Amino acid sequence: MLILCFILFFAMQTLVLFCCAAAGNDPASQAISDQEQMEFLRNWRECHNVKFK
Repeated sequence: MLILCFILFFAMQTLVLFCCAAAGNDPASQAISDQEQMEFLRNWRECHNVKFK
């Protein structure tokens, strides 16, 4: 029974690992994410009147 629990545990860990690796970990989606973050920061600075040098 304990062996079965270990096998099930590691099988679930492997599934989670592969799902996370497949969920947008390519250069194109990373570039989109970076662009969205820069846009958010730009909007936040404008909203709060923050000026950077």
